[in-house]
Amino acid sequence: MSLRLGIVLADETLLRAAREDDAVDVVLLRSTFINPPRGAATRRLGERVRELHPQAELIPYAWHYLTHEVGDGIDVGSNRSLEAKPGSYGHFRSTPEVEQAWEITRICAQSLDAHRVVVRTPTSFSPGTLSRRRLTNFVASRSPEDPKLLWEPVGLWEPAAAAAFAAPLGVEVIAPAFGMTGQLLDFGEARWLLISGGKDARLRSSHAEILAYAVEDLDEEDEDEEDESSDQAHLTLLFDGPRAYTNLRAFVAAREI
Repeated sequence: MSLRLGIVLADETLLRAAREDDAVDVVLLRSTFINPPRGAATRRLGERVRELHPQAELIPYAWHYLTHEVGDGIDVGSNRSLEAKPGSYGHFRSTPEVEQAWEITRICAQSLDAHRVVVRTPTSFSPGTLSRRRLTNFVASRSPEDPKLLWEPVGLWEPAAAAAFAAPLGVEVIAPAFGMTGQLLDFGEARWLLISGGKDARLRSSHAEILAYAVEDLDEEDEDEEDESSDQAHLTLLFDGPRAYTNLRAFVAAREI
């Protein structure tokens, strides 16, 4: 199993904390969730990230109109917006508005040379029949040339259950690595793990060591069960929050012990 390390970039100011020797293989661009830039601006964003991480895979977030409804707490403000009525967008509805949001997302990904996009669903996208059907139908209606989906479910979805549901659709799941109390979660077959952290949330050395041991265990399991050529043979750890780079370095240091 190959291990990749990634950073979730909420905005470009986080890049000030980057170092040229940081082992960053993936960068998720969360700013595109609220305000997907247009073609030239998207390319400039990609160039700025690649100046620091030239080999990193860039993955934008899908525009929020694809996944979030009017009651899901999105404040558009002065950012780019879609002329759409409530009830016509969000939750992967089969509507012209959702297709327009996807097209803008697709163009954004194309400008970044990205082959995947993240769809982040709100708590209102609960693990019921309707949500499952809408996501299934949305995936089925995509073109083979479209970017692949990485799904980041928020709310009632259990990571293992979400991964089990998404796998037959060809969708990979981003799952939290740790719970609210700091325990390592059961993320099932999910192979994209999110390590969150607020302004003061430094990754404790004990958590870094737990994560390092968990990676070793997964490595051994995948060697026993899967061929290295399969997608599941890759594990990606994504460090989020203002201390993302610091926490990434803490994990690298724990793994070297």
